[in-house]
Amino acid sequence: MNKIDFIQLITKEVLTNDKEHTGHVDGLDDTYIIVKDGLIDPNYYKIPRKYVISYQDGKVLLNISKREVKQFEQKYPGYFKGTQA
Repeated sequence: MNKIDFIQLITKEVLTNDKEHTGHVDGLDDTYIIVKDGLIDPNYYKIPRKYVISYQDGKVLLNISKREVKQFEQKYPGYFKGTQA
């Protein structure tokens, strides 16, 4: 498998292995991608990079289902830590 340049994934659409839209990559840290789904009151998912299997045709493909993605839901993604009440 080719090594993925995670920087190029920012703003790209994310699809699960069951071809469900999950949002767009909103940020990164050393071991996770942060996926944002929705504009008003969005859902955030902090998904381990190991679940990203490829990037093709402008889409990030995960090797987990939409149902499995729910376990990674976060109220605030990691880069908002300093602003939580």
